[in-house]
Amino acid sequence: MEFSGFYAATLTPFTECEKINFDDLQRLIDFNCQSGLTGLYVGGSTAEAFLCSTEERVDLLKATAEVASTAESTLIAHVGDISTKKSETLAKATANLPYEAVSAVTPFYYPVGFEQLKQHYTDIIQASGKPMVVYNFPAFSGTSLSRDQIAELLELEGVVALKQTSADLYQMEQLTRSFSDKTVFNGFDEILASGLIAGAKGGIGSTYNVQAQRIIGINKAIESGDVNKARALQREANEVIDALVAAGVIPGLKYLLRLKGILTSENCRRPLNTVSNENKAKLKKLIETGLC
Repeated sequence: MEFSGFYAATLTPFTECEKINFDDLQRLIDFNCQSGLTGLYVGGSTAEAFLCSTEERVDLLKATAEVASTAESTLIAHVGDISTKKSETLAKATANLPYEAVSAVTPFYYPVGFEQLKQHYTDIIQASGKPMVVYNFPAFSGTSLSRDQIAELLELEGVVALKQTSADLYQMEQLTRSFSDKTVFNGFDEILASGLIAGAKGGIGSTYNVQAQRIIGINKAIESGDVNKARALQREANEVIDALVAAGVIPGLKYLLRLKGILTSENCRRPLNTVSNENKAKLKKLIETGLC
């Protein structure tokens, strides 16, 4: 299956007592499924997955799949964890759910040898019985993979794509040039236009939740050769991203979605920060000026 396209990395709404808010989740999934994006990337870092229990992560995957079942959206389930066993549990939970692929970030915190890393991915693929999207995020995972190491992961049986959340555009171009049969997704929203020029076949991003049409527009401009329009749209996107980074991306996204009437609460799991009044004013201005 071809996995190219653009996927919103979905959030997990919470109640004030930090339980999953399934009513808000339904509205958010409906909103993203109607946005024109290719699909949803569910249960990743944007979803505060590593602040959730394994049971909660399974519940989130099931609930999202149920809501999205009537939409023409491709679903990718993030099942990665620092524990292979937990990743396998999550992967097995997708077996009877309409996820077209699973994804997993490289294990973090504990040092892991590369041969063990390859086995980690192989074990997850076998547990899920689904194609794998390797998630490379060196800034957060603490694992910096070389081009050759990423190539070895892409050559594993069952690996069909790479989520490349890295500012190394040279490495991205090398990978897209060497693996034209695989999908390389751009992971940093702030360099989407550059990533597409470097050969990415799509993107997966958190800010797609609030600026899907601009993301789609950047891709259309690149495809038509209109570099000036792509640059202008990327600059608009980065104004949104600048405000979200200052506020805290996940709390900021939830605050914007509450202002837009999609969520009823911007609660995050502790210890994530809340948005300051100063940053709330900046985020509200994005909506007032039409940037969100």
